[in-house]
Amino acid sequence: MLARCIAKDDAPKYFAVIDLLFKQQGEWVMKNTAETLTRIGKQAGLTQQQVEDCLKDQALLDKIAADQKFAAEVLKVNSTPTFFINGEMIKGEQTFEEFSKRINSMLKT
Repeated sequence: MLARCIAKDDAPKYFAVIDLLFKQQGEWVMKNTAETLTRIGKQAGLTQQQVEDCLKDQALLDKIAADQKFAAEVLKVNSTPTFFINGEMIKGEQTFEEFSKRINSMLKT
């Protein structure tokens, strides 16, 4: 939720926040979750009130839950990472070469 609030519709900013969250995951998962998320939000330019409002945004929470439900029930995603290339589901870690081979073969047709 915090990443979506910070980035709004800016995909590069969203992924930068996600990277930051993963790097600091030990802090916000195991202890002081609210404090750590507030600090991260403030580092990204949000005020204390904006962070609090974001984390209490029921509409955003409902949207995320709907996305998760769609992924699980419709797309049948049940593991991370899961990728889709031209509609084909690919589960698990993949190398750049594996992705390149799949994508390049589609570009040649």
